[in-house]
Amino acid sequence: MNDQIVQNQQPEIKSEIVPQKASQIRTDFFDPIVWAQMTGMAQKFVESKALAQSENAGTLIMKMQAGREMGMGPIESIKSFYFVKGIINIFGVATTRRLREHGWMLEFRDTPNTCTATITKGNEKYSDTLTFDEAAKSGWTKDYNGNLKPGWLEGANRKLKLRYGVLSLLIKTYVPEVLGSATDIAEVADDMAPIISGEIKTTPSLETKVAPERASKPATPEQMKTITTLGGEAVEGITYEDATLKIKELMQSKIKVVEKPQTNG
Repeated sequence: MNDQIVQNQQPEIKSEIVPQKASQIRTDFFDPIVWAQMTGMAQKFVESKALAQSENAGTLIMKMQAGREMGMGPIESIKSFYFVKGIINIFGVATTRRLREHGWMLEFRDTPNTCTATITKGNEKYSDTLTFDEAAKSGWTKDYNGNLKPGWLEGANRKLKLRYGVLSLLIKTYVPEVLGSATDIAEVADDMAPIISGEIKTTPSLETKVAPERASKPATPEQMKTITTLGGEAVEGITYEDATLKIKELMQSKIKVVEKPQTNG
């Protein structure tokens, strides 16, 4: 009898809980296996030197993560996103594909210096128009020397800029979900960044050094207009070099005005 009781008694099994690091736990928000794979790919891509010098493992991981959230593969993600002032944006060509993936039909109507875009899905229909004049008034089309940016040259460049510009207006107004993890269309954000941030872009077009053969020539009409727009006095007979310096001086004063005052605490 006693032998039977002993046989029926089972030894108590204690389960030991092994603590896991947060980086090893898979959740809806984070997958450690995918993260490890992306990290490894990013490092190999950088080592290959096949990408732009501005790319590093960190930017590549951010692009791949944004793309993963939007249903893209690694290479497609790297090709589709672009950083402007530390903000991730999506290229126009990838944006049109995103619209179709969300079930929207897209139509452009182009006329000289004007583009109208219409998106349609079932009974929903949205349309907007952007003109070159509106883009110019918004400060998108020229650098701080008053010269037309290459992307806004008349022809195919301007046509694409107007298309992506009006598409940005439509999407941000009516269907922002199309942008997914991105903030804006890259081609538009690149023009808007210095205006939103109140900073001068560090690009060659902003250099105050002027070629000697051009320095003493009269200021261009564009320079004179820029000086007036910025609140300066366009003095008749001013040279190209003096106008360049004046524009820089006026821009710097504008930046100081838009800087937010620091508050204590």
